[in-house]
Amino acid sequence: MTLVSILGDFHSSILPITYEFKEKISKHIIVYDDAKSDVKKAKRIIKGQKAFLQTLSYGSKDKYEIETIQIDEDSYTSMLGCLQRIKQHANDYNSIYLNATDGLSSIAIVLSSSLLDLGAKVIAYDRYANTYNTHTSKGMEKHNIEHNMDIRSHLLLKGYTLLAEADKKVIDARKNVIFKLTKNLSDYKSFAGEVQKKSFEEVEKYSEYKALLKSIDMTGQSFIQGTVFEEYIYHLVVDNFDFDDVWVGTKVLFEEEVENEFDILMIKDNHLHTIECKLVNGLNGEHFVYKTELIMEYLDDDGKAMILSIGAENERRSKSGKKRFQFSRGDKARAHYGDIVIHQSKDFDEKKFLDDVRSWFLNN
Repeated sequence: MTLVSILGDFHSSILPITYEFKEKISKHIIVYDDAKSDVKKAKRIIKGQKAFLQTLSYGSKDKYEIETIQIDEDSYTSMLGCLQRIKQHANDYNSIYLNATDGLSSIAIVLSSSLLDLGAKVIAYDRYANTYNTHTSKGMEKHNIEHNMDIRSHLLLKGYTLLAEADKKVIDARKNVIFKLTKNLSDYKSFAGEVQKKSFEEVEKYSEYKALLKSIDMTGQSFIQGTVFEEYIYHLVVDNFDFDDVWVGTKVLFEEEVENEFDILMIKDNHLHTIECKLVNGLNGEHFVYKTELIMEYLDDDGKAMILSIGAENERRSKSGKKRFQFSRGDKARAHYGDIVIHQSKDFDEKKFLDDVRSWFLNN
């Protein structure tokens, strides 16, 4: 099978098709325009393809080859040259699959019409339904995606670098301790606040929390103040939903000097989502909405995000009597526009949180 992918604006429609046919592809031809921005995107996708190939293991089957074709979308001669190169790379025209889902309209029209006449197939992926149609000169067939990406494959195919990831075996091994620590989140938050002021050993009272943390040899401030709550949310998500993959505590390098730590990553039907977990006395909501909005532009064109802030009322008054908010109306409006939901409350309601996860991430 020769897969031809035309890079457009929404590369999230290319990755699922690549992953779906990964064991059938013998050659992957990536076509992109010569505009500066498109070249930059193409380099990252090509880098991701090469990194992804290193993770594949088919037994005796060789990994597929990667070919790239740079074109001038405004030149018909350039597009005809692209067509000739595709024909040269294919042993059998019937084995050519052109993924024109989000490709540049001019090149998609030229290649589709020409290749269909030769007996090739054209793929159109529906990134909302996670299905794809195959078009031939005789008609069209609809297919369900059978192989959904895991988080690692998604990140690699996007051309990103994993800097840190948590060991799921370790996380699962201390699950019972995490649930005991978070049984009363309000009380645990008070303990975590004390650890911020003093060293672990200097904190008085809270002997049960201290004993539990010592039992898993995790007494550092960052673990107590952040990781415990993140792993608690991770387990709630894993135990109550059927996401294709869920990670906690992940650091990703998007490009040089641009990296981010993710509390929770979840993928379902090839859409990668995230939850920012905060157990705090207050939060700069404007900052986190803005930050999350920017990060989602890297993470997934179709992904959604949640900012989870537990531990304080959204509205409070300063000593001068002025109202202050974690999330203002403007913050909430901007979050909604950027596919970000805000779950904020002083006390954590597990059922309400799970309802919000279900309605936001899983109900289309």
